[in-house]
Amino acid sequence: MSDIEPYENTLTIEQLRREVRECWDLQMDIAHALRDVPEVPPPWVLMFLSRAAKWPEDNSLGKLMQRKHRLEAIPPKSECEGGAGVWYRIRQGLLAERPEQV
Repeated sequence: MSDIEPYENTLTIEQLRREVRECWDLQMDIAHALRDVPEVPPPWVLMFLSRAAKWPEDNSLGKLMQRKHRLEAIPPKSECEGGAGVWYRIRQGLLAERPEQV
């Protein structure tokens, strides 16, 4: 085990700041999407959500949404299409009627 050299981050301070800012922005955009429940969140949120996409169901849903909302809202990338399908399912759950008692 002692043969493993410790990891050294070679990023400059500016590169590190940019990466931290991108992570922070993504987290805030996800939180805002969950709070505000827009029809379509920003594309970078869709790309993140694509990690949970079910193939081919979510991609098909995403393509349907893409036709409705245009390419500006859902870019023609399979990650965005899959993420849009995941978002559709999440949004349906968030908007569903709630029971009075859990």
